Amino acid sequence: MSQALYEVTVNALLDRDRPLTAAGWDAAAARVGRDRAPLLLAELDDAGLLPPALLASAVPEAWAGARDPVDRLPRARWAELFAAAGLPVPSPGR
Repeated sequence: MSQALYEVTVNALLDRDRPLTAAGWDAAAARVGRDRAPLLLAELDDAGLLPPALLASAVPEAWAGARDPVDRLPRARWAELFAAAGLPVPSPGR
């Protein structure tokens, strides 16, 4: 996926200005691809568009789906996301 298409996807979700559903997250994550899903997750979380119940599934999904999750987001940001989801942070080796 090109950076431009990623930005179009993110901006469309931000413009909706309402929380995503599980189906909406799944569609958005599939559209941006597994390696960009962590960045999408962080951006949507920053915008308050991921309800806590959705974070509980989206955070570990984005972590597990990315080839190198710590290359996609800093470990400190992952720690924030896992904490917000009410989940323990995975070990560095996953």
